[in-house]
Amino acid sequence: MALFLVNSLMTISIIGFYLGYFFRKRDQKLHRFFNTIGILANLTAAVYLLGMKYLLGGIAVHQIYPTAPEIIIHIHRFFAAIALILMLCMGYLGWKRKRNLHVKLHYIFLPLYTIVYISGLFLFQSKPL
Repeated sequence: MALFLVNSLMTISIIGFYLGYFFRKRDQKLHRFFNTIGILANLTAAVYLLGMKYLLGGIAVHQIYPTAPEIIIHIHRFFAAIALILMLCMGYLGWKRKRNLHVKLHYIFLPLYTIVYISGLFLFQSKPL
């Protein structure tokens, strides 16, 4: 159930980011709304995952099991952390209307976040191997 919740929040997040991207030139209110939804869903999933891992006994206790070697999981988490930092920077820059850097960062953020999202779907499962 925990993995379903995390994957659901991440799916809401990526849909929000791409809908926000779609509306970037057409409707700034929708652009902000969908990206805010994406950020909030992502942060909720990240806090939930970190809480499970470090405060509630680990992800295995919550029946989330890695399907790849530990080094691959660490690489995934490294790039997920970079995507999280980029997401927060983009949100801040968008909020402050610093358009030039905000626009440049989305060229890195969207592909990176998409790769992290898809890899997360394959790297974890809810049943042990």
